[in-house]
Amino acid sequence: MRAKSIWAVQSFLTCFIVNALLLTSLYIVAIQVIGSLNQWVDPFLQQGSQGLPADARSSFTSLKEFLTETKGYLAPTVLGVGGLATFILWLLVHLQGRGLANRIERSSLVVTPAPQAKVKGVEPSQPAGAAAPQVAAIAAAPSPQAAVQILSILQRQGRLIDFLQEDLTPYDDSQIGAAVRSIHQGCREALQEHMDLKPIFGEPEGEPVSVPAGFDSRAVRLTGNVSGDPPFKGTLRHRGWRVERLELPRATTEQTKDWVIAPAEVEIEN
Repeated sequence: MRAKSIWAVQSFLTCFIVNALLLTSLYIVAIQVIGSLNQWVDPFLQQGSQGLPADARSSFTSLKEFLTETKGYLAPTVLGVGGLATFILWLLVHLQGRGLANRIERSSLVVTPAPQAKVKGVEPSQPAGAAAPQVAAIAAAPSPQAAVQILSILQRQGRLIDFLQEDLTPYDDSQIGAAVRSIHQGCREALQEHMDLKPIFGEPEGEPVSVPAGFDSRAVRLTGNVSGDPPFKGTLRHRGWRVERLELPRATTEQTKDWVIAPAEVEIEN
């Protein structure tokens, strides 16, 4: 109940401040427009403008009176319309917020059955034919152990992490190319040792391919102008990869934090 009261006050203050800023801006603009029109009309009504036709002079006089009356009624009109608009806006926001809060409260309610009294030697009564209550199994969160092992292997055999963490700005392209060759060789050997990779499509990239009906959306991502039903025909932009074999060293212990990809090396001098 207290939360709803706080929401009512906060929503009203927000609507009031926003509308006040907006109406103030509109009032200033309207005053400037009326002032500019007055400056335009005044020269036609001065003493030196006697040569104007009667109809034109009457029209300018009526316009001058209209601008004067408009300026006089402008502030009350803006305040009245602004107050009504603020109230309507606050009412809509307030009702929407309360409705959302009620839905959240209803969805968060958990009905817990009352515990059944248990007498020594007598099992609690259960209706005939009633099934035993089932306990929902909570899936364990996937362990990042395998991902850390792969990073550790790529670091050990190809120095991949060192390369990715290095700032390459001071080096020219020839220096970077020489370093990439050894990193590529080490990482390639590490992948070939611990896993077998196979392309999803055997065709070369850039060749036309056909995607049959019932294709695996995890293995094939369609891009471009996709419409209609499969089979689809398109151009192969990337062959994709899938893991056919994965052999990682068995971890002796399961870590939960402070993952070490590569240990620091310290050379001790005697």
